[in-house]
Amino acid sequence: MTRRDSAAIATGILTFVSASVLLAGCTQQPKGSEMDAEQARDGMVSLVEQTMKAAGGDWTALSDGPASSECSTGNGSSGVTFSWDQERTGATDPESLVRAVAKTWKQHDYDVTIKQDTIDDGRPLWSAVTTGQAVESISVNASPRRVSIEVQSACGTGDIADYE
Repeated sequence: MTRRDSAAIATGILTFVSASVLLAGCTQQPKGSEMDAEQARDGMVSLVEQTMKAAGGDWTALSDGPASSECSTGNGSSGVTFSWDQERTGATDPESLVRAVAKTWKQHDYDVTIKQDTIDDGRPLWSAVTTGQAVESISVNASPRRVSIEVQSACGTGDIADYE
């Protein structure tokens, strides 16, 4: 092996290690690992805000802020989960809206399921759903009549009384 080959290998290893450290610092806590209620709420709020931005439009929250509920963490401790559903007027192109949201989620390492259905009146209903990280689930449902975001955060350790 030449000195040049050794230098190239060393550079490659340093680049890989640097990228790994950078990505580890940017990754949200994976679903199932212990997070406290504030982390669960903040991660969910961040994802909802990113989702609204990707979908565009003027959104209305269906509660005054993230609503809290009691839950049980993976290790059986008491915890808190949050929901913060949103809605807006319909989309002229529901499929494009859902695909834009899915693209944003994928950029944040979420696996996304997209499906197309039909509303009772025959109009299309497009949906995107994902789970993981700071959310138990989040979905976007888009039709020409209405667009909604339904979300449930992961269960974070904490006392529900602190969030009521």
